[in-house]
Formats: sequence, C-alpha cells, structure tokens
Amino acid sequence: MNPTVTDADVFKVLDKISDYEQLLIELCAVIQDGHILLSRAQYDSGCSSMNSTYLPEPGVHEITPTSFLDVTENERFSLVTTKPDPKSGIRKRKKVGKECEKEKTEETSKEPEEEKDPGPVKLADDPLNWFGLMVPTSLVQAQTRFKSAIERIVEISNLKQELTESLTEFESLSDNFQKKCTVETNED
Repeated sequence: MNPTVTDADVFKVLDKISDYEQLLIELCAVIQDGHILLSRAQYDSGCSSMNSTYLPEPGVHEITPTSFLDVTENERFSLVTTKPDPKSGIRKRKKVGKECEKEKTEETSKEPEEEKDPGPVKLADDPLNWFGLMVPTSLVQAQTRFKSAIERIVEISNLKQELTESLTEFESLSDNFQKKCTVETNED
C-alpha cells in the first residue's frame, strides 16, 4: 500500500500554518504591550525608583527561576511553573512573654557556636518583591504580559515542530510520487 497525501492532510497543515501566524501576531502584540506597561511603570514611579540598583548582585543573592522549560520524550516543550518558597514570604513573629524568656535562657545556656557563612542569600521568588511593597500596577501587568508571552513562545515552538514534521512527510511522499511517475514514463 502506497501512502498518499489527502486533501484533509493538506487542510490540516494549512490550519497549522494559519495558527502559527496568528500566534506570532499575538506574541508581538503581547510583548509590545508589556514593554509599554514597563515604561509606564518607570515613568509613574520616577527615574530613581526602578534602576539597576534594585537588581540582585551576582554572587551575593541566589535567584531562582519562577518557571522553566521541560522537554518531553517526543521533543515537545512544556512550561513548568515552580511553587513559591514558603520561607520567602511571611515570617514567624517573635514570641512575647514567658515563652520569650524561656528561649532567652536556653540560648544563653548553650555554648557559642562558630559562625557559619550562610552563602548566597535567597531572594523572594517573585521578582516584583525586589521593588518594595507598593509595586505599581503597570509593573504587575507588564509581568503578566511577559509571562503570557513565554507561554505563547512555547506554543509557537511546539506548533513549528509539528509543521516541520508534516512538511518533511509531504516532501518524502512527493519524492516517492515523482520517482513512481518517472519509472512509469520510462517503462512506456
């Protein structure tokens, strides 16, 4: 049995190409909107409120990604979002009264230990926390736009992989068809 390309197969590929172009247009719009919101946040907050001094220092602070790519067995991408570290958010309050006095006496009775180098300080999982408590809403919206842009990029890369697979299959089928046609014309 010789496999052939049907009209339904061609329409599927054309639909994928249409979806691919639509996702590219949406990606450009989302990234552009994110940049506009980012510049609006900088303008609203003033020049000194968002600059490189808010970025973590290399070697001093440890930055953990909020999401990363995972490659599946069939070479498709998926976006994996990490859960926030509970230690980076709300902290335990100090104890008051008798419990506090008990802890103080326990601490003084212990022998002093050697000071350990804690290593790099882990920053909060959400980069918006670098800018303080009162983060401009346009900065939050910009972060949301850029996160959705990452999701669209993953969709685009998976769709492009499907398209290349379909097109290589079409090329091999068309090559087989051309070889078959040349063999039949040579026999005549």
